[in-house]
Amino acid sequence: MSSEYSESKESPGFLLWQVTNIWQKDIRRALEPFELTHPQFVLLFSCQWLNDKNDSAGVTQVQLAQHAQVDVNVTSQVLRTLEKKGFLKRSPHPTDTRANIITMTPSGSELAFRAVQAVETADRTFFASIGDDREQLIRLMRQLTRR
Repeated sequence: MSSEYSESKESPGFLLWQVTNIWQKDIRRALEPFELTHPQFVLLFSCQWLNDKNDSAGVTQVQLAQHAQVDVNVTSQVLRTLEKKGFLKRSPHPTDTRANIITMTPSGSELAFRAVQAVETADRTFFASIGDDREQLIRLMRQLTRR
């Protein structure tokens, strides 16, 4: 089998795959006490964050999906689970009959606050090994998200 890379450590895609898997393992461990999956956490905290930015007026599922870069159908499934757990509410949009407004419940807000503390601690620990290169990594990742 041939590849343009003589060693796997030369492939940026394979390295990204490895780093992502290692990081996700750390995040799963950080979220275990909260009984949240990583996608649940991302959408729960994104909902909280966007609601805070929007003076708690609520956000739509599409806005959440776009913010988190998650498929709209996956977003809907995860939100359904979070709603069943009592962490958020979906209500009809006042002007768009096809959309729902997503708002946080008090228990959802409290959980998002506690979970983000654990996730940010895990992130600090994980990324500490790159030291001063952290800002460069963030800049490069932002560049990749804009493609």
